[in-house]
Order: sequence, then C-alpha cells, then structure tokens
Amino acid sequence: MNKKAFTLIELLAVIVILAIIALIAVPIVIHIINDSKKESLQRSIELYIDHAQKAITKYQMTHPDFNPKECTIEDKKLTCDGTEIEVEMKGQVPESGTITFQNNKIAYNVILGDTEYRMDINGIKQNNPAPSPATGTDYKGYYADVDGDGTPDGVIYADLANTLSGQYYNSNGAYSYTAKTNLNEYTISKEKYTEGKFGEKEIIKLKKDKGNPRFYVMALENFTTEAYTDSEDSSKDYPAYTSYYWYYGAYTHMSPSITSNDFGQGKENTRKMIAKWNAAGTSEGYTDSPQNNQDIWKHIQTKYQQGWYIPSRGEWAAFADYFTNKTDLETKLTTSNYKITYGLSKWYWSSSQDYTGDAWFVAFSNGRMYSYNVSSNGYVRLGVTF
Repeated sequence: MNKKAFTLIELLAVIVILAIIALIAVPIVIHIINDSKKESLQRSIELYIDHAQKAITKYQMTHPDFNPKECTIEDKKLTCDGTEIEVEMKGQVPESGTITFQNNKIAYNVILGDTEYRMDINGIKQNNPAPSPATGTDYKGYYADVDGDGTPDGVIYADLANTLSGQYYNSNGAYSYTAKTNLNEYTISKEKYTEGKFGEKEIIKLKKDKGNPRFYVMALENFTTEAYTDSEDSSKDYPAYTSYYWYYGAYTHMSPSITSNDFGQGKENTRKMIAKWNAAGTSEGYTDSPQNNQDIWKHIQTKYQQGWYIPSRGEWAAFADYFTNKTDLETKLTTSNYKITYGLSKWYWSSSQDYTGDAWFVAFSNGRMYSYNVSSNGYVRLGVTF
C-alpha cells in the first residue's frame, strides 16, 4: 500500500494558513485580554468608591457632625477632613487621588497603576494615562490644575524652586523671590494642553500638600461674577471682559502703607483691602468712602475664600516679565499681541496702593507699570499659589 506524504508546497501552504490565522487571532485575543483587564480595574475603582462611601457613612453614625466635602487618597489611605477612614476592601485599590461630594453627588479623580480614572458630578467617566512626578527644576509657562478636576485653571509664572529677580520694562516693575525647600509635591500630565492661550504645555497638579506652595499662578480668564452674567435682567449683564472700580469711594482716602508692592504680598494685600472695604462706613473704615456695588472688593470675596487674590505689583511684573522674555517670537508677549495671542486686556489692577488716591496697575498696551486714581475702573485677573 502506497503512503502519500505531504509535499513541501503543501506544508508551506499549511504554515502560511496557520500564520495568517495567528496574525488575525492573536491581536484579537490580546485585545480581549486588555479589555478584560481595563474592565476589571474600572470595577475595582467603582467598588472602592462604593466601599469608601459606606465607610464614611459608618463613621458618621458615631460622629454626626462629620460631613466631608472632599477626601484624599495617599499611599492607598483615605483621609477626610484630617481623619483617616478605614476602607475594608480586598483587591486593588487606588494609590492616590481625591473623592469629592457635591449636592448629594460624588465625583472622583484617582490613580490606579498607570491610569487616571475620573468621574465628574454628572457621572461622566474618563480614563487617561496617569501623570508622572513633576521633578523638573523650572515649570514657568506650564498650566496649573489648582482644583484637581483635570482641567487647567491658570498658567504658572513663578517657580519657588529657584531664586529669581528681574523687572518689567521700568523700575516700578522690579520683582524678586527666593528659593524655598520642602515644597509641595506635584504631578505632571503626559499629554499637552493645546487649547490654552499660553502655548502647548503639560498640566501640573498637586500630589502632596506640605503647606508650602511652589507655584504662583495667574488665572486664564479675567474675573467675572455670576451676579452680573446671564442674569434674568439682561440690562445688568456685563461682557466677558468685565472691568471694575478698584475702590470708587476711597479716592484721596487710601492708606498706602496698608499694602505692599513686593512679590508674594498679593494675598495679604487682598485680605487687608477686603477687610477695609467691608468696614467702610464704620469707625474702622473710611467713613466718607461708601461701598460701591461695582468695586472689585465686593465681588471677589468668594474667590478669595477659595484661595484666589489680586496679585501685587511685583507679582504682575513677574508674570509680564516672564512672557515678555520668552524666546519663542510667535508667542512672546508684546504691546501689540497681548490681546490676540494671550487674550489679555490692555491693563489690570494690582492689589498695591501707591498714593492716597492711586493704586498700581500693569499696562500691556504700553509695556510698563503705572499708578492711577482708584475711582477709575479697570480689568481684574486673579492669581493663586498652590
């Protein structure tokens, strides 16, 4: 009986067919495995959030006044309002992140492995590559996610990891700051933010708060107040770039010694001016300087409680000087492109007083610092440290 063996061509054909099947099947199998892993990690996150809520509720049963608005996760430990909450759960748990509670809704922004898992208060989920530690030496020009919601709130113009001095155009624009140690720890996104007016850069976010902010940040937009935007009475609406009086009723009645021109004093200047404004009409305030509804001090107080303030003269100078001295000519701040390139207005109030009736401002349309009477109106953009 004759036995017919496979020819070489037939063997090659079989090998080719098997190779084709492998090329088709292997990626599919890998994709299925990866999807399964992603779904498993997503379920782990959702399970952890559920367990965390139950742990907080359990703690509230014996501590009725405990009502946290935000909880942080650090080294896999959950802390709410300074109290560590034990979350009893087996399996994978987030290494770091935040859980926030707002209007009986929950949102989270946590990191597990190499992925950042997010859900906003509307239940919209988003997963992105986890950020890496921000270990660089100078992050001026980068975007800052101050509130941790994954979107930038401002642009960094000073980095206290370094000592720096300079001036914006004239001597009135001089500024300086010294390097500090044991600063807060941060992460940096792996993807660039491309929609901002200040160029394409990564986003910096707080990782560990040591009580020592590293960055000075300028808001991306001019300050506006909801009370004058989209109101029921359209005649009271202000445009997107609202201008305010600095302190309309205080002309010739200011005290220049109250505030400082120095870098780093904007927040304290703002605190003092808000206190003065609120005391107007009493023995502690300017008895002949009534409060004015369009004075900026009326409208920024909620933002001040959130950490924002009007930058000092030195802080505005540092912001303007950095962007003026950028080497990229296309994005360098000049007296002709301040509005088109950066979305800035022609001039902004600082929180530094000058004479009894004047306060300092930065004028991008002229490229220098001036002082002007406080009964005039001008634009306001807030700063913050984090």
